Amino acid sequence: MRRFGIDELSGPFRQLSAQRGKLLSQVGFKFPRTISSLLKLLGLSPGTITLWHDVESGWMSEAREKPGAPPVYKAVTDEVAMALLKGELTKELEQVLMAPDDYYGE
Repeated sequence: MRRFGIDELSGPFRQLSAQRGKLLSQVGFKFPRTISSLLKLLGLSPGTITLWHDVESGWMSEAREKPGAPPVYKAVTDEVAMALLKGELTKELEQVLMAPDDYYGE
């Protein structure tokens, strides 16, 4: 707000600063995270694979066997992410990324 010429002693500036301080003091993420969708591979008989990058978590893939199917999320290594970015998706890698996990939460 300072760069727009709003004085630090003004009421709105103080209210905004107090609100910001309150939000930063709460438990959870302290800073905004950037999650980027970098690549969406189409034409995988009829599925899709989307490659995501999160600054804190690393590379993730979201795979759907067909449109409207539930997504399968996987953490992928740097090597797998680079292969996807280069367009080197093999049938075996596609099957691994689209295979649902067996974990049911117990």
